[in-house]
Amino acid sequence: MTNKQKNNLNKTQNPYTKMEEEILDFWQRAEIFKKSITKDALKGNYIFNDGPPFITGLPHYATLLPSIAKDVVPRYWTMKGYRVERIWGWDCHGLPAENKVEEQLGLKNKKDIEELGVDKFIDACRTYVNKGTEQWEWYINRIGRWVDMKNAYKTMDIKFMESVIWSFKKLYDTSFIYEGYRTSLHCPRCATPLSKFEITMDAGSYRDVTDKSVIVKFKIKNSSNAKKDIGINDNTYLLAWTTTPWTLPGNLALAVGDEINYFILETNASFSRGLADGELKITPGKYIVASDRFEYLTKEGNYFSDNIKKIKGRDLVGLKYEPLYELNSNEIIKSDKVYKVYAADFITTKDGTGIVHIAPNFGEDDFRLGEKVKLPMIDLMDENGVYLESSGKWSGYYFKKANRDVLLDLEKRDIIFSSSDFMHTYPFCYRCDTPLIYKTQRAWYLDVQKIKARMLETNQKINWVPEYFKEGRFKNNIESAPDWCLSRSRYWGSPIPVWKCSDCNKIKVLGSIEEIEKLSEKKIKDLHRPDIDKHELKCECGGVMKRVKEVLDCWFESGAMPFAQFHYPFERRDDFKNMFPADFIIEYTGQLRGWFYYLHVLSNALFNSVSFKNVIVSGVLAGTDGRKMSKSFGNYPDPRATLEKYGSDALRMYFMNSSIMLGDDISLSEIDIQDALRKNVIILWNVVKFYELFMSSGNKISTIDKNEKENILDVWILIRLNQLIKEETENLEKYNLPGASRPIGGFIDDLSTWYLRRSRDRFKGGDVRDKQAALATTKLVLTELSKVMAPFTPFIAEQIWQKLTGNDFKNEDRSVHLEKWPKNINLKTERHGNILEEMEQVRNIIELGLSKRDEFGIKVRQPLQELKIKNYELKNDFKSLILDELNVKNIVCEKGDEDISVELDTNITDELKLEGIKREIVRLVNAARKGSGLNLKDRTEIFYSTDSKLILSAIETFREEILKDTLSNKIKNIENIAGLKEVKVDDDFLKLGIKKSDLL
Repeated sequence: MTNKQKNNLNKTQNPYTKMEEEILDFWQRAEIFKKSITKDALKGNYIFNDGPPFITGLPHYATLLPSIAKDVVPRYWTMKGYRVERIWGWDCHGLPAENKVEEQLGLKNKKDIEELGVDKFIDACRTYVNKGTEQWEWYINRIGRWVDMKNAYKTMDIKFMESVIWSFKKLYDTSFIYEGYRTSLHCPRCATPLSKFEITMDAGSYRDVTDKSVIVKFKIKNSSNAKKDIGINDNTYLLAWTTTPWTLPGNLALAVGDEINYFILETNASFSRGLADGELKITPGKYIVASDRFEYLTKEGNYFSDNIKKIKGRDLVGLKYEPLYELNSNEIIKSDKVYKVYAADFITTKDGTGIVHIAPNFGEDDFRLGEKVKLPMIDLMDENGVYLESSGKWSGYYFKKANRDVLLDLEKRDIIFSSSDFMHTYPFCYRCDTPLIYKTQRAWYLDVQKIKARMLETNQKINWVPEYFKEGRFKNNIESAPDWCLSRSRYWGSPIPVWKCSDCNKIKVLGSIEEIEKLSEKKIKDLHRPDIDKHELKCECGGVMKRVKEVLDCWFESGAMPFAQFHYPFERRDDFKNMFPADFIIEYTGQLRGWFYYLHVLSNALFNSVSFKNVIVSGVLAGTDGRKMSKSFGNYPDPRATLEKYGSDALRMYFMNSSIMLGDDISLSEIDIQDALRKNVIILWNVVKFYELFMSSGNKISTIDKNEKENILDVWILIRLNQLIKEETENLEKYNLPGASRPIGGFIDDLSTWYLRRSRDRFKGGDVRDKQAALATTKLVLTELSKVMAPFTPFIAEQIWQKLTGNDFKNEDRSVHLEKWPKNINLKTERHGNILEEMEQVRNIIELGLSKRDEFGIKVRQPLQELKIKNYELKNDFKSLILDELNVKNIVCEKGDEDISVELDTNITDELKLEGIKREIVRLVNAARKGSGLNLKDRTEIFYSTDSKLILSAIETFREEILKDTLSNKIKNIENIAGLKEVKVDDDFLKLGIKKSDLL
């Protein structure tokens, strides 16, 4: 795009965006989208499922990107003869909406919500969601996406929620769901457990932070009864390393590697030294550490004697040590399992000391080891991250404050060996940005382990684009997946449909409104809290069964959308059976751990089936500076302003051409959006305007048999069109969107800079049959090209199709988007041989010839006598192209065994010189015509004045050709006439002017 074009876009509305807005009006007025759904679909249904977005804020580029692909693919399959229903969906529940409402209402925590009233909070959430949906429609409509938003499903609708609780009950009845006491990620601010997958979806949830790491001395207890043969005495310490000192009050055990080598180090020194980032404090005694970590331990100096004892980790197993803190729990006091050394398979020597402190309350590995060796499991911390009475002296401490105070306490008691600053990766809540903790809690889980083998098997049936995700990240996600924590200790969500008796702990799981109403003897108004909590059941023991307070992870609802959108199994059972599994879905790489994964879990657990057959995984879109898009960074242009400035077709082609559609991460580039506008819209529209220019001059197109094309350019462009149709079809069938969209720009370039430019004289010439063939070919190519481009650039495609077919938006039953996908044009091409390869070679020869002209400093307008082509036999069909393009009189071909090369006869005779001047005069006159706004019907009179004998001779010699080539009636030599513009022709000067002729 030239600087002038860019400036014009900045100063005024891009004319193409105005065109797009008019087409949007036509689509809406004529109900073209509706007609594409209701028209006869001989091939049946093509099923597309749309991942429901969270209603938090306005759409941005990262949401527009998949939305464009969600429009491209359905448009293609519609043109292929399928019915493609496109129903929008809204993900309404969960922390994203709750946090926004809390901000609006000035609420800081769950206590504030309870004081406000759960009913009022739920009403506020519902209002927020309903308001948020209205803001999306402009963007989705403006990018040209066809989707039914009026009949969108919402995960908060009672019918959708009923299908969700039905699926929970079915999974419970088939033993896929259980209540368990497990360690999981927990947000102390939101006071709810979170799944690891929803935290690992986006890289921003894990950050590098610097915390104080410590090596703590755990003193071995009752050494007289311990293994004295390995050199342990009453003053022996196990050194354990941690980056979370706040977990030390929960320590119940230490873990070592069975086969790891350990050193028993000894020192008589008493030494304390401040470090740049911490402190080192050594007292006399023996210290046990992994041998591989000895160098790390002594990096500030070796204060140990040479008397080093080597042992295996298994030699330490069973040793008891003195607890750091006394916990307020009879279970722990009575247990003979606590404060002992155990072997574990997760111990490494990559960092730390090779000895890990085990706090089952605060770590996944810790919890699993605790279960295995039967450590007592007690709650030490509440849902807000505050220590409970069971923690003893730390009762009432918030975990972050405990981090500092535990350190101070241990330092006073001389239990810290060393401390230092340590940078490590730590998880943060993806909604409120609070540091997360691992915490044991009772929750409801989906047993993923039971269906892993099935999930891996059905994954093989899915076409992943790009393919490496199948055996890569998605397969790895399945293999490493823990059981899915379904419980959320929140408010705005589908209820966990479990009722529990407070007397006998009996459980009932209910899966329908009818069932709840029957057993509670009360009508259901809403399945949200607090209404659902008012439905109590009678227990067989005489007690009362109340619903558990938790709501479901909102990802469960997202995974349930294939059936819940139909209110299955309560309604539309046949619709679901006919529309499952989906033929196609798309989202970005984060959904490998999100929506893709949860769809796969539920479809396998409920229906023993894949949820989708084909999936495109797009990469991550960063801001213009490579960082995450952020308003505070100012690193991306406003999406609305971009659409209004460049139009939707440009943005669509920018994204669809990009490798982001093949899983690569990219940074947004406004320059590339401009480039997409130029290559795919502006150049093409100029071709259309050129065609219209000649059609408006009274030319009529007669029907010419496509099989009888005589001009090699016509044959070539139609074969190129066939090639484009083939490439697009093959790649769209494979869901390779860049592979389908990129060839379009190349074809437009060929059409404009080669076919049209080489056919200009045919449009202007007197050979009526050849002119008719050029016009007919151009119309055919543009009409078929509009169909090929329709999925990717629906606006310019519609505009071209309407103009060239003569509909011109008058017939509301006609649209390019209601047309069939184009098939190859049947051409008898055997007599033309390998025309594409030959034309490519011709263009290469021309490039070589132009390089030679540059080498000798001879302009193309200056005719030359001869071009010699070595080592290539040129067919007669192509000779005229080279003669015209290189402006030579004759071509000579010579055989040889080397690469193709060319030679130019650079001798310019007087005759050739005059002809060159003639061509320069024609160029100057036609430029003046264009500047005056004249059209092809207008004739001109030329006036000139010059002292150059060469110019005068050229005009007299080529007078008739100048008149013909400039659409002029007269050419006059008039001296001293005002208004003539002086121009330079080679080394001479010419005064030149034109006026519109009164004669036709």
